[in-house]
Amino acid sequence: MTVDKGFIATKIKNITMFDVEKEMNQLIKIGKDAATISPRSRIGNNVVDYYTFVQRLETKGKYDVSFYEFVQNIEEFKKKNFIQTMLKYYKDVKNKNNTKNDYIVLKEVYNICISAINIMRPLNCMEIYTKYDAKRVLNFCAGWGGSAVAAAALQLDAYYGVDVNTDLSEPYQRMVTYLKTKSGTFFNVKFCDALEVEYDDYVYDTVFSSPPYYFIEKYANNVKYGSKKEMDAKFYKPLFTKTYNGLQEGGHYIINICNEVYENVLKGLLGEAREVFPLKKSKRQNNYTEMVYVWKKYTFGHLHP
Repeated sequence: MTVDKGFIATKIKNITMFDVEKEMNQLIKIGKDAATISPRSRIGNNVVDYYTFVQRLETKGKYDVSFYEFVQNIEEFKKKNFIQTMLKYYKDVKNKNNTKNDYIVLKEVYNICISAINIMRPLNCMEIYTKYDAKRVLNFCAGWGGSAVAAAALQLDAYYGVDVNTDLSEPYQRMVTYLKTKSGTFFNVKFCDALEVEYDDYVYDTVFSSPPYYFIEKYANNVKYGSKKEMDAKFYKPLFTKTYNGLQEGGHYIINICNEVYENVLKGLLGEAREVFPLKKSKRQNNYTEMVYVWKKYTFGHLHP
């Protein structure tokens, strides 16, 4: 059984350009008041999903399976008792009025049983940009585009994005083209290994990024590491060092990461975070609250690899 990825994505989220325009205008109107918006609000998410939802469904969670593969092999997955139970519950109980199509039901089951591949909400980014008076932002793991949308909504001076997933190159090109019709923000987005970028070539006063959390989710085209220690040594440590060193003096270094990476890597490099707070209304599959760790550049000076 082959799957039509575009068709499946549309069956789950049938987002129109009208929806994109409406939500982008709402974000622009909210502006620096993002902190006053309910943490349950999804305003702006459709802007992100319109451009990158097809690629997001390629991400592999538990069992090393993407949503498309889950659909393709659903008869095999039905043999797992807990998936069979969840399918029955979401179809017969949660969808008893038959208001959801089969793909939406399957996605709900996938979220519960395998992995909910979340986005960084534009509203979250807008709140953080505003709190730290960001003007020129670097996101070295740019992901699905929420941070870029937020930069445009706030009319920031510049947004630099880097992501290893080359499948996102064309969707991002279309997204940035649209964002430029709404904003004067300068965009520079590259698709390559973040360790290969010369960050000294950029001028940025804020880093805000949510790097991959060890092996919880596997994104398309990402580099694979044999162990957590190897990932600490070959990915996290050199990447945090390079991006911190490129940050302007007085700038803020803001990382949304699991506590394990904070304890294993970040604290040793930068010392105790200046501030720590939970990311609003966002939880990973294994039930811990995502934390945001903040440092200020002038406190520590230049790092050495």
